[in-house]
This record gives sequence, C-alpha cells and structure tokens, in this order.
Amino acid sequence: MKRKIIIFGVAILLAFIFGGVTKTQAAEVIQADQFMKKNDKTAAKENVLGWAKLVESVNQNETNTTIQFGEGRYYFDNTLKIPSNVVIKGVTANPEDSQLLFTAPKQGLTTEAVNGKYIKNILIRDLSIRYDIDPVIMSGYAYTFSLINFAGDYKDDSTSLAEPYELLDNIQIDNIIADGNEQANSIIYLGGIKNGSVENSKIRNSNLQSGIVMEYCQTMLIENNKIENMGRVGIVMYRGNGGSGTKQISIIGNEIKNWMQRYGTKHFYAPANMEYSAEDRKVMVDGGIDSYGAGNTNIVIDRNSLIGGEGSNKYNPSNIVINNTERKKKDPQATDLTPQHVVQMDDAGKIIPGTLDDSLQKNMTGYIGIRLSGAENVRVTNNFVQMDSYDNFAFMALYERDRQGVKTTPKNIIIKNNDFHASGRIRYPIRILSGTINKSRGISIENNTFDVNGFVDNYYKAMIEVRNPVELLTVTENKVSWDKQVNGWVTVASTGLPNYVNNLAVWGNTGTKKSDVTRSLVNTTPSSLSITTVPLPSNTTPFIGNLYTGYADYKVGETNVKGAINNNFGHYQIVTLAIDGVGLKNATVNSDGTFLINAKANNITKNSQVTVRFRVSGTETYDSEMQVKITE
Repeated sequence: MKRKIIIFGVAILLAFIFGGVTKTQAAEVIQADQFMKKNDKTAAKENVLGWAKLVESVNQNETNTTIQFGEGRYYFDNTLKIPSNVVIKGVTANPEDSQLLFTAPKQGLTTEAVNGKYIKNILIRDLSIRYDIDPVIMSGYAYTFSLINFAGDYKDDSTSLAEPYELLDNIQIDNIIADGNEQANSIIYLGGIKNGSVENSKIRNSNLQSGIVMEYCQTMLIENNKIENMGRVGIVMYRGNGGSGTKQISIIGNEIKNWMQRYGTKHFYAPANMEYSAEDRKVMVDGGIDSYGAGNTNIVIDRNSLIGGEGSNKYNPSNIVINNTERKKKDPQATDLTPQHVVQMDDAGKIIPGTLDDSLQKNMTGYIGIRLSGAENVRVTNNFVQMDSYDNFAFMALYERDRQGVKTTPKNIIIKNNDFHASGRIRYPIRILSGTINKSRGISIENNTFDVNGFVDNYYKAMIEVRNPVELLTVTENKVSWDKQVNGWVTVASTGLPNYVNNLAVWGNTGTKKSDVTRSLVNTTPSSLSITTVPLPSNTTPFIGNLYTGYADYKVGETNVKGAINNNFGHYQIVTLAIDGVGLKNATVNSDGTFLINAKANNITKNSQVTVRFRVSGTETYDSEMQVKITE
C-alpha cells in the first residue's frame, strides 16, 4: 500500500511539471489508418463501419480531436457524419496526398445537425474529396446529394422564410479539393451556420447545381477559392443570409470559371416551363456570384474574378443540347450540332438560317456575371468580369424577390471600381428591376469600366435598363467603350406598367465608340422616356422624375472645391467633402445649385481620392457622390 501511494504522488508531480494531463491541454490526434483501409476500393463498406467506430470514440472524448488521414485513397460507399469539436485533415499541406472518395450516390460529408441537435467547431483541411460513382449506378439516381452538406433541417418552400434553422457554429473549410465529378448536385452546401468560412480551396465539377450554396448563414467568409465548371452558379446565396451588425457574407478574392453549363437544359424542359411553347419558355440566367433571395443582406463582393463563355461566336452548352433536341423533333434525320458549334451571322449580326433555329434564340441559357436578386445593403467592388459568348445576358442584374411572405427590394447597393468585359452578344449590360432606399442609398453605379465587343441586343441599346420603379439611381464616373451600337447610359423601359426613376444622378461618365473616337455616349436615352417634375397624363409612361447632372473640381494650390448640380431646384441641400474616404467638411448648396467648400486645411494633392457627397437634408439623407476633378 505504501509503494502505491509513492507512485501516485510521483505521477501527480510529473503532470504538474509537464503541464497537466494531455486530454485537458491538447487535442487528441487519431490516425484514420487505425480504423480504415486505404488504396482498396473493395473496402468502401468496411471503411464506413470503421468511421462509425472512430466517431464513437471521439464522442466519448470531451476534448477537441484531430482525425488525420494518411497518404493514399480512402473509399466509402455511404455518408460520413462529423461530430462537434473535430479537425479532419490530411497528412500534408498538399490536399492530393490524402483523398476521400465516395462510391455511392449519397451525401459525402455531413453532420448530425438535425432534430434540434447543435453542432460546432469543425475544421476540414488539406484533403481531396470527390465522387467516384460507377456511371451505371449513377444513371438510376436523381442528382439530389452534395459532396459536403453542413446544414440543419431543411425547410422547404412551404415554410415561412422567417423560420431559420441555425444549428451550426464555427464551421471551417480550408485548403481542400472538392470535386463533384459531375455527379454531385452541389459541391458544398451550407445551411444554418452562425459563423463559418470556405478558404483557399479548389471546387469543381458540380452536376446540375452550384459550387458553394449558402442558406440562412449569418457570418460567412468565402475567400480565395477556385471554382470551375458548375452546372448552375459558382457561389449562391439562396435565402435568409447575412443580417445586421457583424452578420455579414463576405465573398472575396475568388476565381470562378464556366458556370451555367448544364442546368439550363433541365430548366427548359422542366414541367412548369413545358406548359409554354418552345418559343415562349422562360430564360434561365443566373450569375457566377448570385443572390437568389429573399432576405439576403449585408453582403460584400470584392476582388473576385469571373470568366465565362466558350467564345464570342459560340453558344452556351445547354443551348446546343436544347437546339439539337428541338431540331430532332422537327426532323428526326437532323444532324446534331457539336458542343463547340460556331454561330454564323450576317453583317447585321443576325443568325444565318440553318446554323441554329432562330425561333430558339429568346429561350436560351444565359450568363450573368453578378446577380443581386432579393438583396440589400451590398457592396460590389473591384471585381473583374469577362464573358465571351453569344449567350451573355448581363454583367449585373438587380431584381426584387418576393418569396414565402418576405419581399426584398434592392437598396443601399454600391457597384464600384469593377472591370466588365464582354464579347459576342450581351442582352443588358446592367438590368435593374426595382429599387428603393435604405441607409441613404439607393443603387449607385460608380467608377466602373465597361468594354463591349459585340451587340447590346435589346430594343433601347442602353448600358443600364430600368424595368420597374427605382427610387434613387446614381450613375457616376463610369467609362465604356464599344464597337457596335450603344445609344446611351440609362433608359427606363416601356413595359405597359408604371415605370420610372424618381431621382437620377448622372455625371462624370465617358464613353467612346472604338471605330469612331468622335462619338461619345449620352447620359440618357431621351427617346425612350420623359423627364418631368409634374404629374404625367398616363401612369404607364416611363419617366425620370428628377435628373441631376453636374461637376466638382479642385486646382492644386487653391483653397476651395467648387462645383454645381444642374436642375437641382433645392433638392440636394448639403454637400460633404470626403478625402480618402473620410468626410471632413460640410457646406450648403446655393439656390442655383452651385457650391463652394473651403479645402485649405485638407491638404488635397493630385494623389488624393476626393469626393463630394450630396445630401437632401440633415434628416432625409438621399446620398449621391461625385468625384472631384483635380488639376495641376
């Protein structure tokens, strides 16, 4: 008895010297090879059972656990459920060294965040995860599963949008390769996550749906990922994402290539769409980055690169499939067009009959760079968009979304410092369907570059088309170059319903036709609208209620910023001088629209970023910004 007491005492002393018991001080590391076989496809079922045993041991452990996969391939024929407080990682920083392959049409990695169970603290890193399903087996299944599905109980469309299901927190994915092998529906599906991230990963080859899907996620960082070959969207915010305060969706520095590759065909032949004739079916156009809505708010989309299309004279692959199907309906002996079929056009840009069916042109799958449907409080800044296709729909589209009792209208939207390029055909460079005001902002399109090599293929041929009422639209300091017909910056389309822009601020924009440098782009397209401050005889006539143009300049060495707002009529009453983003001085706008701000103490130089912000009044703050032209 005496000897046992001495040994116990020494153990306590050693634990004190070396920092205490291991389980309470550091994460336990479990080697996956203890429970699973690698490099053996026939072990797929056995490995699933081994995973269950491993997770059972993890659940009995109250500390954080790291599960490390060795170098090689691990096959599974069923879903792997991940518990809380785990790190699942590969043996090296190269994801290809440790591979998880799923051989059955099931969810890949998922959690137990169902029936109210809360899951937290999961990190997946340094792994390659993909589907490897036998094509014969795959042919008998619908594409309803995701490679990674971290979500709570899904609420279908019969559930109120006001009932989210946040059951996960601190969910992180870093440095993985996630390959759906065109067998997964979506690659990464994230639902009901309070805080999470997907970073530094390669996400590719979904089947019908998207790369990263978010729904009811509060704070998410999607950064520095490469997303390629998506059936539908690269990154999509479905509904209820973001929120107030620090609840923000940040989509930063991602590279997205070739979205909308497959889903358009399914949509064209969907039962609801088949009620229409082939000539009248609805177009399927989604964005590389896409807000579906409703209820998406507080979003940052910054420094992303989006590249789509097969070439300026080529169609989206979905449209080739549709066209071949419809051709066979008319003529069973018709020869299939190849996926890379080249569109043949005459000098007027019309399709030469026989190369594609002209009746199908308005029913195509189309590319949108960034779509903001059902979104508010959004910053779209410093992005690069390149679309080369005969099926470009829009660089950006802004829509209202009314779904399940929640309506979200675009407002407080800033689209700034983006670089947009298109070749081939584009229907609407920017299309706006409704807009209101929040936090003193409507929709601001500022300091962007547009390069259009091809046709702007709509009736008005304007850069920005408004198709439903917009309260405040600011279009300032943008540049455009084009090689075909472009008529103006802004038009309000005649739709047969009330349509207007109540306040339009247009200044500092420049545009030049490439083959004729003497032609500049007018600020609006007056032939398509009325500019009025009095009631119109018909409420269906498209009009602009108040049109503001103007200038502001500063000469280095002088003491004042001066400028004017045309047609002001007392609307904008206050101006604020901001240098490098910091507001410094206020001044009032004179009755004739001129203003003068003393800038002597502000040390403006030729390298300063200087803007003047205009406000209606101290309480009604409908803002619009103007770049100050600095001269020597």
